[in-house]
Order: sequence, then C-alpha cells, then structure tokens
Amino acid sequence: MASLLNTRANVDPAEQAALLLFRVGFAIISIALPVMAVFSRRALVVVAPIGAIVMVAAMLMLPGQPLGGGRVRRALSSPPALAALFLLMWSAISLLWTPFPAAGAERLFRVAGSVLLAAAAIAALPPRMRTSNLYLPAIGVGLAGLVALAVAGLRPAAVDPTAIERAVVLITLMAWPTVTWLSMKRRSVPAMAIAATVGALALVIQGAAVLPALLVGAVLLGGAINNLRGASAAFTTAVALLIMGGPLIALMLSLLAPQESGFGRTMQLWSDIIVADPSRLLTGHGLETALRNRISQLLDPEAPKSLIFEVWYELGILGAMGATTLFALGVAAVSRLGRTIAPFALGCMGFAFALSVIGLGTSQTWWITALAATSILFAAVVNGEFRTERPVAAPDAGRQAAIT
Repeated sequence: MASLLNTRANVDPAEQAALLLFRVGFAIISIALPVMAVFSRRALVVVAPIGAIVMVAAMLMLPGQPLGGGRVRRALSSPPALAALFLLMWSAISLLWTPFPAAGAERLFRVAGSVLLAAAAIAALPPRMRTSNLYLPAIGVGLAGLVALAVAGLRPAAVDPTAIERAVVLITLMAWPTVTWLSMKRRSVPAMAIAATVGALALVIQGAAVLPALLVGAVLLGGAINNLRGASAAFTTAVALLIMGGPLIALMLSLLAPQESGFGRTMQLWSDIIVADPSRLLTGHGLETALRNRISQLLDPEAPKSLIFEVWYELGILGAMGATTLFALGVAAVSRLGRTIAPFALGCMGFAFALSVIGLGTSQTWWITALAATSILFAAVVNGEFRTERPVAAPDAGRQAAIT
C-alpha cells in the first residue's frame, strides 16, 4: 500500500497532461487527417499543421524532452536537409525572374512551412514511441479507407470528387508506415486487411494513377527485402537518369513519328519548349510558372504535368540537380534504417516518385503536406522499433536472487 501511494505521489500531473496532449496531436494526424480528407480537399493543409503544432507544444511542456536545440540542429545539418535547403534557396532566387512573384512567394512560404513544421514534429517525437500510439495510424487508415469506399459507392452530390482522389493518395501513402509497424509486430491479418483496402481504393477510385505507382512501390519493396543495397542503388540510378535526362528523353522521343495525342504528344510539346528557348534549361522560367502559364493558356494544356517537367520548366538545371541530390541522399538515409523498416520506406518512396512522374499535381501544397504527414508516421515507427518485443526475464532470475 505504501509503495502504491509513493508511486501516485511521484506522478507529475504536468507530464501526464503533456503526454496526453501529444497523443491527441498524433491522433489528429493519424486518424482525423485521413478521415476528414475524404470530405474536404482543404483538410490536408489545415488538419495536418494543427496536429503537428499540438505535438510540438506538448513536447515543449516537458522540461528537456525531447525537442532540444542539439537534436534540431543535427537534423537541419544532415545531408538531406542541406539538399532541401539548397532547393528552397534556389526556388527563392528564381522569384527574381518569374512572371508571378507574389504567387511564387506564397507557394514557397507554404512549402517551406510544411517542411519545417514536419521537421519540428519529428524532432518532438519521443525517443521511445509508445506501442499504443503506433496503433493509431492503423485505426485511421483502416477507417478512412472504409469511409472512402462507402463514399465512392454512394457518390453523394455533396462530396467533392477531388477531395476523394486526394484522400486516396493520402491513405495509400499513410498505409506504408502503418503496414511497416504491423509487420514489425507480426500482425499479419490487420496488415493484409489494410493492404486489401488500399488496393480496393485504387481500383474503385484512382486506379489510373495509383495502381501503376503501387506496382512500382511493390516491386521496389520486394527487391529491397531480397537485396537492400542493390535495390537502393537501382532506385537511385533510375531517379537520377529520369530527372537529369528528362529534356534529352523528350528531344529524342520527338524525333520519332509525331503523335497527335498521348505520351508522344506531351514529349513533343516539351521538345518544342526546349527548342524555342534553350537558355531556360539553365535558369528555368521561375517558380509557379508551370501552373500559372497553364491556367493562362501560355502553356499547352497537354504539356507534361510530371514533377520532372515542372522542375526543369521552373528551376532549370540547378533545380534538377538539387532534386536529384535530395532523392539520392534520402534513399541513402532510408537504407540505413535497417532491414526491418528500410524496404517499406523505399517502397513508399518508389510509390511517391512514380506518382510524381505520372503527374498528379504533385507540386501543389497538399502533396507536400501529405508527404510530410507520412514522414512523421515513419519517424514514429523508427522510434518505436525497439518496443516491438516485450523484454523476456531470465528464467532463473528469481532463483538466483533467492540464492544471493
């Protein structure tokens, strides 16, 4: 009885309140975000920052835990962070010659804000993430998937189809860290159920874009399970060739028989843009020009919408080099996570990159926010890796204690 009273006396109410608040913030990202995204296209850019801010505020309430300046400094000085910082700086410089400086500055501010807020939320994660918290994404992804399937079947007039499409992409992204955690805990049935739900969503709602990207992610996942180093090297090489060789590929394909529609038509249009003003390969047209020129019909609506084209069109060769470096350093960092988490993380990266190549409006703020939310979940899984197994006491510990 005395030990129980001592235990209760040692409980810090402020610490318990902070931990509860942290769980609320993590639940907002894990559960509220994917479910609300089904009904509103603005949910991604509104709900995700709220969850991240709550998480950071909760950790700031704990003295010395864990949002220290040293941890944030190390994160910002890592090679991927430096590559991302270079890309943001070059994007800011391109505002000097973009025809849309105000819109470009607004987009740069939103992207930088999403990245920095996600980095702060990741830094605020406890070094040892609780198992109970890490089951929250499974609840959120499963519930959101079922809600999205129901909405897709009913097709109510009040539901925004764009919101459903974005929600499917978000749910599929968040399914990767969720399945990673369930696999670590050997929960094969829930993991298969979530994978089946995501597959059904891709078939029913967004198959034309998500299914090919899921195939790329699955192939990369399988390759990484068998040979992590080889899969990482192959993925890095493929990304570098596609990004840096984008204009050359367009020029070479344009020499083939011209096509009036489809992929050949988009490559022909890119080739015409290059030939019309080759100097723009060095500087680009400036941030936000791809979308704004397409809206104002200065850019053909059939021009490529992929991330590769937009990087070259807006930021030129330095932007392409920065994006390639960021991908390569990101793959290298993910590969160091070990054979338990790294294959799933690489599969998620392959899925996201394939979507960006297909051209799903991935330069928009909602896409950056979706990637940021997925990164937070993956970081939480990494911090919870060492809680996957309950420590087992030595069988002779009690007998040895009695002897001594």
